Amino acid sequence: MKLTIITGASRGLGAALAAALLEPGQHLVCLARSSLAALAEKAGAKGCTLDVLRADLADPAAAAAALEDHLSGIDGGGLSEARLINNAGTVAPVAPADKLSAAAVAESVTVNLAAPIALTSAFLRASRAWNADRKILNISSGAAHTPYQGWSVYCATKAGLDQFSRCVALEQQGLSHGARIVSLAPGIIDTDMQASIRAVPPEDFPAQPRFVALKESGQLATPEAAAQRIIAYMERGDFGARTVADLRDTD
Repeated sequence: MKLTIITGASRGLGAALAAALLEPGQHLVCLARSSLAALAEKAGAKGCTLDVLRADLADPAAAAAALEDHLSGIDGGGLSEARLINNAGTVAPVAPADKLSAAAVAESVTVNLAAPIALTSAFLRASRAWNADRKILNISSGAAHTPYQGWSVYCATKAGLDQFSRCVALEQQGLSHGARIVSLAPGIIDTDMQASIRAVPPEDFPAQPRFVALKESGQLATPEAAAQRIIAYMERGDFGARTVADLRDTD
C-alpha cells in the first residue's frame, strides 16, 4: 500500500492530485479546513482509504502536530511508499514592496514556507522507523528563480522552499534509510491562483498582461494534466536525483 499526504486538496492542483490518486491500494491523507465530502464519497467508490485532517496551514504548529499524531497510528510496516506533497500555497500579496502590509506578508510566509517546513519535519519524525520508500515533494514555482516586480513575497517564499529542500536532501543523504526530496516547479496551471494573478492591476504587477495572454491563447495546463505529470514524476526511479527541478524540463 502507498500512503500519500496532500495539502491543499480542496481545489485546484491539490484537488486534481487527490482525484488522480483515488485507486485501490492507496491511502490518502488530506489536510484541509473543510470535510472534503465529495472526495470522500469518490474514495469509497474507488476502494481507496481517505483520511481528512481538519487543519489550517495558517497555524503550522497545530497542523504539524495533527499530522504527526495521525501518522503515529499508522502501521508503516505495511507500506511500500510514504509520500508527502506540500502543495498548498498562496500567491498573495501581489504589490510593490512599499504597498505590502505586515499581516499579508506574514500570512504568505506562513502558508508558503513555514507550513511546508513544519509538515516535512513532522513527516520525517513520524516515518523515521518505517521501511517504506519515503518521498517529499514540495510544489515550487519558476518564480523561485525569476524575479518579478510586485511578486517579491511569492518569489522569496518559493526560493526559500527550494533552499529548504536542498538542506533536507543533504541531511537525508547521510542516513541509512533517508527520504528523497524534490522541490518541483509544475509550470503555469489554470487554477484560481492564476485568476487572482490576472485580476491584479498592471501597475502593481507589470507582468500581468503576459499571464492574461497565456490564458487567452490556451497555454495554461489543466490541473488534471499537471497532476498526472507530477504523479508520474514522483514514481520515477530517479526521483530525488535533482533536488530542485522544473516539470517542463523533465521530459
